[in-house]
Amino acid sequence: MNFSLLLSKLGLSQKLSQDVTLILIIALISFVYGMLLGKYKIMTVLINIYVSLALISVIPAEFMIDYNSRLMLFFALVAGLTLVSKRFFDLSMSGSGSYFLLRVFLMSFLQVALVLSIIFSIVPKKIAVDYISLDAYGYLTAGWMPVIWMALPLVYMFFVYKRFNR
Repeated sequence: MNFSLLLSKLGLSQKLSQDVTLILIIALISFVYGMLLGKYKIMTVLINIYVSLALISVIPAEFMIDYNSRLMLFFALVAGLTLVSKRFFDLSMSGSGSYFLLRVFLMSFLQVALVLSIIFSIVPKKIAVDYISLDAYGYLTAGWMPVIWMALPLVYMFFVYKRFNR
């Protein structure tokens, strides 16, 4: 079933229905991602995303054949660092209850949006807009948006941990 087509039949414009579909997909992926990782791995994976992005950013261009190799290396680094991360550091979110699940969901939502911003920053624009609308592409990659998506999880961590660790 084409959810975007269903939304457009309800009177939403094609662009808006694509954006709503993207947000709902990100929310669903975030929920599953947060539940699979849980409070013990979600913070560690965030650090691994930052480290992996830093590493692929400094690799000389002649070693990267195309954007596919950059994406594969990025995901391989995230997975590899996550597998061996217990040796480096162990961060987790503390707490329990329904508010804790909301915190895990929000952190996983920010991580999924960060990863999508990284992916669509690497993939050429012509290919990316085949998968998402031009507006959504702009929200993820235009101007300062990659920096904002990089900073939001850190700001969220700062305020959540500051509030709950007193």
